[in-house]
Amino acid sequence: MDEAIAERLARRVGGRFKLATLVMKRLVEINRGSQLLVEPSSDNPVESVLQEIDLDLVRLVPRLPAPADNGDESLTQADQVGGEATE
Repeated sequence: MDEAIAERLARRVGGRFKLATLVMKRLVEINRGSQLLVEPSSDNPVESVLQEIDLDLVRLVPRLPAPADNGDESLTQADQVGGEATE
């Protein structure tokens, strides 16, 4: 792949690490049976994934934080701001 294309895609997604993560996650999806979103230009699926990214057909979505556990160890709102806890 041309270095200029890789650099442009890395800037688009937020860096080389994020680009590599996006490519790998998309390749896993394809290996699990997802269809390509573009016509393959070669036998190399990485090239197709990079084309999908270039066309803005796939993007990396940040994970949402897990919901807080509401067990006995959780703090009440008053504990969090330094006030008296009431139950």
